[in-house]
Amino acid sequence: MKRKSSTLQEKEERVSQLLFNKSQKLVDSLNPKLDDEQELNLKPAWVDEDDENFSAKTSANIKSTTLYNEKLKQKYETLMGTPSWAKLNNKSKEEDDTDDEILRTVGHLHKKKSNALPKDYLDIKPLPKLAASGNCKPGVVSCVEFHPTISAAVVAGHTGVVSLFSVGGDENTQLHRFRLKQWKINSLQFTPDGSEAMITSSSNHAFCVYNLVKAEHKLFQLAQVVKHPKFLKISSDGKFIATADGYYEVYLLSTSSKELLRTLKHNSKVVSVIFSHDCTQLYCYSEQGEITIWDLSTYRPLKKFQDQGCVTGSCVTTSPCGKLLAAGSGEGIVNIYQTENLTVTDPTPLKVISNLSTRISNLKFNSTTEILSVTSGYCPNAVKLVHIPSYHIYSNFPNPKFDLHRVNIVNFSPNSGYMALSNNMGSVYLYRLKYYKNY
Repeated sequence: MKRKSSTLQEKEERVSQLLFNKSQKLVDSLNPKLDDEQELNLKPAWVDEDDENFSAKTSANIKSTTLYNEKLKQKYETLMGTPSWAKLNNKSKEEDDTDDEILRTVGHLHKKKSNALPKDYLDIKPLPKLAASGNCKPGVVSCVEFHPTISAAVVAGHTGVVSLFSVGGDENTQLHRFRLKQWKINSLQFTPDGSEAMITSSSNHAFCVYNLVKAEHKLFQLAQVVKHPKFLKISSDGKFIATADGYYEVYLLSTSSKELLRTLKHNSKVVSVIFSHDCTQLYCYSEQGEITIWDLSTYRPLKKFQDQGCVTGSCVTTSPCGKLLAAGSGEGIVNIYQTENLTVTDPTPLKVISNLSTRISNLKFNSTTEILSVTSGYCPNAVKLVHIPSYHIYSNFPNPKFDLHRVNIVNFSPNSGYMALSNNMGSVYLYRLKYYKNY
């Protein structure tokens, strides 16, 4: 019995030594103190008044009550540790952010909704046509322009017929129509205020100004140097008109006086031009794939570079935000550049789109720079809609079961609520883009 009791006593002493005779250094390592700055900012969650009145009998060998209380506290922390609810500032900021994110995204607490245009599926609804064989003679519809302020669109083509339609109702009513005899219309554009539309034809030296307020049109003679204009572009500020006859010069005209301001000469034939979003520069695309950037304040070239991989130039456009430049070639390739990177010696495309194999006839960004339409009028149904900035091609458009024939032009309404496609059969298909709420 003595042996058993002595053994039990030894075990109790060993356990007591392990539990109560820890050194202060070990206690400090298990409960690391905060730095001075954090410690100064710590405040107790509450104060228990009974703690001040707490008293306990002290051992004979303990002379100070304060030291005895401190000893009890150390023993308690050694045995039990600090409760999790009493730990302060143990959670890092990253953990807090993670917890907040979980609370924001779990179930019904918070459903995060993206404001960006979906990249995989385009919610689109077909509407009645703007023009059909019954409204105008079958032929190539080369121009579709949405009015900048009212829900209307102008349609024109190689037959010389110009039609103004209302847009957005159950039926797209024809509001006005006239015909320019012996005109093969290839370009039409509204002035920024929408009061006039300017029309050109490669078969006529003059150009037509269509006054929508008076519902009448007049012919004006171009400058003598402009023989047969291939295209016409109006700057967004309404000051300049850029046109060319398919040779080495681009002509800048005044929108108000219709007079020639400057001739910009190039090393090869110019096939397409576009103004920058702020109207300070003009991008000219040549038949040999050279892009020239002109400064419109000094009428001097700022930069010339070769469109990468281009053999034959076709058309060029810029995004409304001014950050992207898209160039389409005769080989069906579209190179997209960042305008801020065009100052380098040999600019590299941000993205190359090669989904078409025939000559690119039209490129168009929507108003929010979220969609780029790529069109080739040399092959049936050769139209693609590209999501920006993912550059995914929408697979649900065009519908493979529906024949659009040869699409020449794609255009978007001012707020991208509508999209129109014209073809070589005298038809203009109208679609409602449901993601965009306004005209």
